[in-house]
Amino acid sequence: MSRRRGSRRMTPARSPWWAKGFVGFGAVLMVVSLATVGYAQVLLNQVNDAITTDDLLGDDSEPGGDLTGPLNFLVIGSDMRDDWDSAHSDSIMIVHVNETLTSANIISVPRDLYVTIPDCGDLYTSPCQSKVNDAFAAGGKDAAASVQNLAQTLTSHTGITFDGAAMINFDGFADMVETLGSVELCVPFDMTLAHPKGTFVEKGCKDYDARLALGIVRERYSYGPETPGWTPEWGIGDFGRQHMQQHFIKQLLKRAKDLGYMTDPTKVGTLIEGIGDQMLLDLGGRSVIDFAFALRGIDPTALTTIRIPSEPMDINGTSYVVTQPGPQEIAAEALYAAVRTDDLSAWVGKNPDWVNNDK
Repeated sequence: MSRRRGSRRMTPARSPWWAKGFVGFGAVLMVVSLATVGYAQVLLNQVNDAITTDDLLGDDSEPGGDLTGPLNFLVIGSDMRDDWDSAHSDSIMIVHVNETLTSANIISVPRDLYVTIPDCGDLYTSPCQSKVNDAFAAGGKDAAASVQNLAQTLTSHTGITFDGAAMINFDGFADMVETLGSVELCVPFDMTLAHPKGTFVEKGCKDYDARLALGIVRERYSYGPETPGWTPEWGIGDFGRQHMQQHFIKQLLKRAKDLGYMTDPTKVGTLIEGIGDQMLLDLGGRSVIDFAFALRGIDPTALTTIRIPSEPMDINGTSYVVTQPGPQEIAAEALYAAVRTDDLSAWVGKNPDWVNNDK
């Protein structure tokens, strides 16, 4: 595989452990939309130089002809401490692009999903049954080894193979919201946030600055039956937070689109500078430009967001997320098959309970 390694910049440890990988793919899709602009080539060259690429999946293959679908990307949100070799996996997403490269779906993989890990490294005797997040940790401090181990574990569990991968660090998250001025979030019920501690936010749709948006997207303790107004469709704990995170990326992209950041080069250049060094991509030897032109038909604000059928469960005193036998297992296996056969639209229609719906 042809590689282009950018310089790995040292960044301060500002981002908390809840970093959101899905935002990174949204950022890529924002870049993708630039392909419709007449002077896109100049801007895309700027993007290509700004984002670091590497062989994360270890396939070392040379790209073929035209880029064709369907495509599956593994997106990992990382709490990067000093550099990419000391990153931690905190959010895991599968992004599926259909055969015609006109639509995308985001599938959240719970970090605590109970799976069989073929290579457990020094953590446990291999193979082992543990949280899927442990597959990344078993790779040690080598980012590529960690991504490969996670990808192999997910392939073993779902049968889904990956065409590319992305690691995202979100030290720059607050800066993105500040660049856009604010982001509208629709809070499903009254919440008292853990960060900033004790901050009360009311139910409803409202523009939030970076500080409060950060707190809302971080929140997980409010999602449960003890909170007045909470309903099961928003999920418990981390499931609720995943739902809000997916809502956030749609709203962030909508705001960027409304403000012209997808078409105005004087604006998008500023945004790219804040995103590029927060991303490490494996695009199968292709450049960001290749993907930008191939995926230009996707509307980044029309993403379908999906949860893997599962629920929290205690096993020997440890909290996991488990796909239960019966309807959950049937729906989960159908989901994985739908990704493999590029038939997600049919699955979404039959399984509305596992599709996140917001405004």
